[in-house]
Amino acid sequence: MWVPSQEDVVDIFARHFEALHRSGSVQRARQTANSLKERGDHEGHSIWRRVADKIENDLRRDRPLTRRRLMERT
Repeated sequence: MWVPSQEDVVDIFARHFEALHRSGSVQRARQTANSLKERGDHEGHSIWRRVADKIENDLRRDRPLTRRRLMERT
C-alpha cells in the first residue's frame, strides 16, 4: 500500500490547483497561506506556501504551457 509523503501530497495538490485555477493559482495559494498564518495555523501556512512555490518554481519553468497561461485572464 502506498502512503504518500508530505512532499508527494504537495506535488499532487500543486498540479491539481494549477490546473484548476490556471494563471491565478500562485496568487490564490499565497492568499490562502497568508490567511492561515493570520489565524495562527502555521503548519497550514507552511504547506500552502510550499504549494505556491511548487507551482511557481517547478511547474511553470519555461514551458509553452507557462507562456500561454501568462496570457490568460482568470
